[in-house]
Amino acid sequence: MEKTLDAVEFPLSARVRGARRWLVATSAAGAVLVGTAVASVVADASGWVSVPRAIQAGLVLVTLLVLPVAWVGVHAVWALRGRAELFIAAGEHPRRRPTDRQLVNHLRNEHPLTPLWWMVSILSGLGTLCLGFALPFALADGAVVASALLGTGLAVSLAALALAVSGIRRAARQGSEDRKRRAELWSLPTAVERRLMIPLLGAGDGAHLGA
Repeated sequence: MEKTLDAVEFPLSARVRGARRWLVATSAAGAVLVGTAVASVVADASGWVSVPRAIQAGLVLVTLLVLPVAWVGVHAVWALRGRAELFIAAGEHPRRRPTDRQLVNHLRNEHPLTPLWWMVSILSGLGTLCLGFALPFALADGAVVASALLGTGLAVSLAALALAVSGIRRAARQGSEDRKRRAELWSLPTAVERRLMIPLLGAGDGAHLGA
């Protein structure tokens, strides 16, 4: 017989609330950064303000590479902390389950670290391709310092790629275990189950780019 559970909002600790504040701050800072990068490019292109190329390039690179990883990383910390506390609360309140919002925030089918590892793998893969393509030209030109820098970057990119692939597999296993644990603890309406299947970045386990 399917058990009937009351949906309640479990109180989460200050650590989880603090991680949420960091997520909001990161989102706000990201919006400002994106706006600044776009404004600098538009202003320079239209001739309103002369923006140095180095500043433009730095803003664009940070917006495209650093900001997404930072936001997904902060989101993962928040989701993981909440996930752990919701599972603990389930043992203390067996006749209750988290609200739909808490489930979607912290207990999606996708493990919180999965999108982070995928982002690292994609960026490190692109870095490996670019650096691997540039290194032979630097060696051919006899540019010792440039070759050393490119070689170091290539080694770092390959190490990050290997680490990300391993992380994706671990996160997939942990996500599967968490889904089984969630199913044992709470019976959920079909509509909620569908919402939990929606991944953070639009592609779930096995459906990300490159899978």
